[in-house]
Amino acid sequence: MSEEILLDYVVDQPFIPLTNEETALKILLRVNASNALRVDTTATVSTHLCLVLDVSSSMKAREMREVKEAAKAALDQLRPGDAISVIAFQSVVYEVIEATRLDDPSVLPDLKRRIDVIDQYQGGGTDMEYAIEKAEHQLNALADPSLARKIILFTDGQVTGLEERCLEKAAEVSSRGVSMEAIGFGPDFDYAFMQRLVSFSNGFTEKIDNPEEIRAVFGRRVQGLTNAIAVNVSLDLTFTPQVRAGRGYRSSPEMAYLGNIRLPGETRTITIPIGTIERDKEYGYLITCAVTRREAGNMRLLKAELRYDIPSMGLEGGSSTQSVVVTYTDDPARTAQINGEVERVFDEVEIGRIVGELDKATKRQDHQRASVFFDILAKRYEELGDREMQQHYVELKRRYMQEGNLSQEDMNYSRHKSTQRRDTAVKLVDASDLI
Repeated sequence: MSEEILLDYVVDQPFIPLTNEETALKILLRVNASNALRVDTTATVSTHLCLVLDVSSSMKAREMREVKEAAKAALDQLRPGDAISVIAFQSVVYEVIEATRLDDPSVLPDLKRRIDVIDQYQGGGTDMEYAIEKAEHQLNALADPSLARKIILFTDGQVTGLEERCLEKAAEVSSRGVSMEAIGFGPDFDYAFMQRLVSFSNGFTEKIDNPEEIRAVFGRRVQGLTNAIAVNVSLDLTFTPQVRAGRGYRSSPEMAYLGNIRLPGETRTITIPIGTIERDKEYGYLITCAVTRREAGNMRLLKAELRYDIPSMGLEGGSSTQSVVVTYTDDPARTAQINGEVERVFDEVEIGRIVGELDKATKRQDHQRASVFFDILAKRYEELGDREMQQHYVELKRRYMQEGNLSQEDMNYSRHKSTQRRDTAVKLVDASDLI
């Protein structure tokens, strides 16, 4: 049986000179559904969505109104067979809507009335840890393994509890198959922290600039749930012993720096949680590594194994495997070949890591190091043809050198922009006939 979820790869330098003592390589791995599965309108996954909504005292009346309207609109987007839970949180957590199947549309008016009064719970701080725990409790209340379990968290502020405990809770919940996304609003929204919070399930973070955008952003996120066709998707990468692993990045749908790759002992295998696959999206990951000099011939850098379930087909434990191979050669024409697509993707995804380094430098008041990162980012965006962001970093550097610090809003904007792809056209590949 051919693979339903496809996995392919491209290496920036597929042919390595025999004379190189060490060669740095970049591997672009791409995952998407096959053509047959994408056009099958019945091949969707039912979802249990838990909305976790900040009702702390910092929420303004207009923001609260838009959040309520967005949550009610989300109910209308969900389908028969889906389920909903709603948690409101501040210093205290409230289970506004307990786990409810949406098989009968007559339940919707009552659920919307409950959402309409969440402002009565407003007050206190932003205690996110307990809210995530309660959300998982609701997601577990419906014992249906075919449901994709998703948390969408909205907040306008920074966590008032212990951040590390909140991160630990998010890691625990994610390890049990719950995926998380974060939506933030306002100058106190901590983009960097929320990126870490959802990273355990490979989730996305989005910042909203105006309250009027809240409903549209919620709508896009919920629409993605209704397009899901595969669940429990993960990518195992097993590195050959002679390969030195480097860094990991997510390149699409949104970009993110995943961190340095730390191989756990003799297995030399890491797992990237993808979670769910939507029918119209490509999921890309860029891995860097290095290899040393060796004799002519082929070398496997790593084995990539994709695992997934497709509930609509009754398929559990589906898989697709690729061996990522390079060739050592003394042919100068072949060793001169460089894949421009991979290089451009790397230039884009590396921005997120550099923005993180800039954030660290400014917080340490390391002005010299910060100045270097401002210049690197301005140059990187210039090379990508993004004049607006180039000028953004030129202006940020000027203000930073005058004032000695950057605002949370400045860094939020920079981090958010670093996740956005500049080439919006998704290139989906169907290699079924080649498998």
